[in-house]
Amino acid sequence: MSQRPLALLLCLALTFAALSPASAEEEEVRRFVAPELPADAIPYDENHPELLDGDMLYARSAILIEADTGDVLFEKNADEIMYPASTTKIMTAYIALQMSDLENDVVTVSQNAIDLVPEGYQKVPLVAGEQVAMLDLISAMLVISGNEAANAIAEYLCGSIDAFADLMNRTAQMLGCSEDTHFTNPSGVQDVSHYTTARDLSIIARAAMRDERFASIVSQTTYDMPATQKEDGSAGHPRRTIVGATRILDPSSDYYYRYATGIKTGYTIDAGYCFIGAASYGSINLISVVLYDGDTRRYIDTKRLFEYGFSQIESISPESLYAESPRVIDITGFALDDENHGELTLGIRAVDPEKDMTIIGNSSTIDLLRENFSQISSIEWTRAFQAPINAGDVMGILTFYSENKGTAEYELVATRSIAAREDAPPTLAQIEAYTAADENPWPRFFWDDLVPPSILLIVIILLVRFVRRHRHKRAKSPKIDPIRPRYLR
Repeated sequence: MSQRPLALLLCLALTFAALSPASAEEEEVRRFVAPELPADAIPYDENHPELLDGDMLYARSAILIEADTGDVLFEKNADEIMYPASTTKIMTAYIALQMSDLENDVVTVSQNAIDLVPEGYQKVPLVAGEQVAMLDLISAMLVISGNEAANAIAEYLCGSIDAFADLMNRTAQMLGCSEDTHFTNPSGVQDVSHYTTARDLSIIARAAMRDERFASIVSQTTYDMPATQKEDGSAGHPRRTIVGATRILDPSSDYYYRYATGIKTGYTIDAGYCFIGAASYGSINLISVVLYDGDTRRYIDTKRLFEYGFSQIESISPESLYAESPRVIDITGFALDDENHGELTLGIRAVDPEKDMTIIGNSSTIDLLRENFSQISSIEWTRAFQAPINAGDVMGILTFYSENKGTAEYELVATRSIAAREDAPPTLAQIEAYTAADENPWPRFFWDDLVPPSILLIVIILLVRFVRRHRHKRAKSPKIDPIRPRYLR
């Protein structure tokens, strides 16, 4: 039987249990019990995070992705249907940021938005009729997990909770989530028909983190909420500081992780303790999801996932790739005292330093780029390889081609100066330049120009005289009279 029917049967069972009166014993059973590691699990070694195994995580379901590419780096039961609890609010915030005018939208909180929150789960809190700026509602919802704030946002944007839930489901499909994700409310309050998977939550979180406003909010542990007033003009709440409880972001916490940048906690008895996290180190950005975990163990699991991810992923720039095997050219016409005999190594310099072309991938991907760098780049030479050369001279333009980030150009520059040979004959280019710059239409006369033809002429004259003299001295052949015929008389 597939996971989806099993999950639906579980949901139905929980529904019938909720409809029947619960005894004290049954309530005791309903208490959350934190998951444990398998008895035969291999102990986690902090010195070797790359050896992470699924049995080393307390979470029932987990996933780790590289945020820029979406590549999955690690997963454990990532497609198992789970309850998301308040991690649902990531989707609510994502939609709100896309649909709202943060500078002008002000939301009037309804009594219904408050009444829909179970007793004891009002976190901000808000009161009916209170007028709150949309940005303040989104921030309070994410930092302190305000359920009433989530309801107020949903009603403002779509008119009702049901209509907003329908929008959440359509948005999930648009982002590429599976059919195993279904939302019924904007806050994550427990509902048997409100479920998702670790994989789908990572997709939603990745989309949300692309919005700089969202990323900025979820990186905060506190939020200063301005004073509010009610719709009738009376006072609402005075200025206050909203304090969150995301321990992985708190430097004073034992579970603080210095590379963490967010995102959202969640908890219900049925969902257990959940956490969707984000972390950045250098140019590497990771997103993790742990579902049905322990209170503090969700941070332990998250840190283990992040450490594993950073051990598996490399980031490198085209400049660094080029620097590992720089181009070397041979310069002609160099001075005789040049120690490298005209050999010149070219450095690299970005034409647009602001353009980020950083490449992120696992070790095998980066190694493949190293081996094929010449195939993902091209060079156009912009000047002749002729001395003199000055350090910093641009010799050519290298164009780098990236599958995800387009193209970028880099100047190939001389790393040292090379003097020209003093007695070197002028090159054709130098002769052409000299001739073009000369105003005299007739060729210039130099006495030195007569030396070669003069020498040739003298040699010819001497050769001719030698031949003639030699001819006169040749011995003459003796003259022999012809034989006369004799006749008998």
